[in-house]
Amino acid sequence: MTTTIDLITCNFENNGGGDRRKWRTAHDYFASLRPAAFFRQEMWDALDNEGELAKAAETVLGMRGWVGSGSSTALYADPAVFESPRGWNDRGWQLEPTARSLRLRDTGGETLPIICVSHHLTYSSCTARAIEGENLTRFLDKTHITDSGSTVKLPAILGGDRNSYTAPIPGGPPLPAVESFTDRVHQTHRSRRGPDGTRIPDTHTDREMLAAGAEDAARHIARTYRRMSTLAPTVVAKPEQGPPAAVDGFWLSTTLLPALIDVDVIDMSGLSDHHAVRARFHHGTLADVLRRAAAPHPDREHTSDRTRSATL
Repeated sequence: MTTTIDLITCNFENNGGGDRRKWRTAHDYFASLRPAAFFRQEMWDALDNEGELAKAAETVLGMRGWVGSGSSTALYADPAVFESPRGWNDRGWQLEPTARSLRLRDTGGETLPIICVSHHLTYSSCTARAIEGENLTRFLDKTHITDSGSTVKLPAILGGDRNSYTAPIPGGPPLPAVESFTDRVHQTHRSRRGPDGTRIPDTHTDREMLAAGAEDAARHIARTYRRMSTLAPTVVAKPEQGPPAAVDGFWLSTTLLPALIDVDVIDMSGLSDHHAVRARFHHGTLADVLRRAAAPHPDREHTSDRTRSATL
């Protein structure tokens, strides 16, 4: 059994944009990284021709995959590491997320499943993005009936392209200066008006996630271990759209933070306009956290309804 578990999120630009050589090169590279779960965005055309690209991705990656409605997002899992007891459907998004419960295999006891959500928030409206980001918190509010009959809250890992910024920390990189965006449309997309009327970079979704009990994985590593490299940009500089910035990453329930040991940004230059983000967990610690969370506790609600489950 491996001692670490890697999760990767990547907005692979336009799913290769019809360039099959680029698509194959990217997927061979993703496969070489051997993620236990892979959160994808921009899955365009994956379900065309009876799901040709979706099936090909499973084959190349060696993973079980689920493509969300509209081929906006997808989630893949290594079947040797995770089983997937169920999916979580949601509607009303511009780019619908893909959400599955993933449960660690062979942990020597009952462990809670993790709700894993691949998401791609809208790029063009701070207001719409705020609504979508707040809707993501619904995945932090699901419950599960354990073998002992206790009702417990499920942990969640949300990986994707946020199209907005992470709230900064002391010693970390600053937010991009809005005045550096010479493209006024992009400035509107990535900033909102502050109380004094000046435009400020949009960090609303990240702040709301933190308030709801989910922390940005890269920020946690940077703050805990002083490894500011985890906060590296995930999109490159563009003259009209300002400096490099981090707009991709993972939010995770704070109960999972003890198992998180590293985060890094994987260079995707030449293949995509977004870099990938990898979060690394200690397998044994993660199993322990999920096992303890599933254990009977006298203060938890009990039910005799074995079919009860949370829905969106």
